[in-house]
Amino acid sequence: MGQETSKNIRVGAFVLAGTVLLIFSLYLIGAKQNLFGSTFELKSQFKNVNGLMPGNNVRFTGIDVGTVKSVEIINDSTVDVTMVIENKVQAFIKKNATAMVGTDGLMGNKLININSSNESAPSVEDGDFLVSKSPLGTDDMMRTLNITNENVKDITIDLKNIVRRLNSPNTLWSILMDTIVAENVKEAIVNIKVTGERTAIITGDLSRIVKHVKEGKGTIGALIADTTFAVKLNQSIVNIKLITDSLALVTGDLHYITSKVKKGEGAIGTVLMDTTFVNNLNESMKNVRSGTKNFDEDMEALKHNILLRNYFEKKAKAEKEKR
Repeated sequence: MGQETSKNIRVGAFVLAGTVLLIFSLYLIGAKQNLFGSTFELKSQFKNVNGLMPGNNVRFTGIDVGTVKSVEIINDSTVDVTMVIENKVQAFIKKNATAMVGTDGLMGNKLININSSNESAPSVEDGDFLVSKSPLGTDDMMRTLNITNENVKDITIDLKNIVRRLNSPNTLWSILMDTIVAENVKEAIVNIKVTGERTAIITGDLSRIVKHVKEGKGTIGALIADTTFAVKLNQSIVNIKLITDSLALVTGDLHYITSKVKKGEGAIGTVLMDTTFVNNLNESMKNVRSGTKNFDEDMEALKHNILLRNYFEKKAKAEKEKR
């Protein structure tokens, strides 16, 4: 009888301990899944969740504030994630916050990181959608590292070729180590310095010349600064303009007279352009020549006349004595 009672007590104690352990386990699971607290839901959509599973943590500003309730595939490019968040952080999560799939540590479980924005916005409500950002996955990092390694390899090969060329004769390194080239460079720098100083002197001289010209000194300065000369020059230009206008008038008059002459108008035009007048003039000249010839013959006949011969002889004798 005593043994049976002892056995029943041990069984009862074991059942009681199992019940307490079960209740404690259910409490831990429920606390993790927020089954016993006041919560609200947020949703977000991703192209790739990188192994995210229901029950994974949701973090806001580095603090666990909820869990992933479900992960559902909507189509070939969209995965819908529903999150259960504690009510006590609802006032701090804004509608412009973003959700991103991350990793708990370097190789830990996947989780959702909710990142706040610097811009102000109202707080989220139950069932709101958060904008998602695609994280840089391990595969992407490995591809980037692979590309970087290839680039480093190419750079190393190029540097190796450059060093080989520098070590070869008749290269830039030989030129840099040549003392004669160094002396020539120094001499060239000295010449450039001397040229610069001479240029500065010339610039100073030009500055003084310009200053003197502005002050009216010298011939050019007097010409530029002398207002009297400017007035005289303007008067000369006016006189030249008047003379030019007069010459234009004279030229116009000459043109008018020439046109009249060409048309045969006026005495000169008639003389120059009238062919009948020219013929008459020629005929008159012929008559004058003929009359002159007849007059000479008459005079010769008078010289041999008996009545006038003595007169002509005395006249001829007188002319000889004068000579």
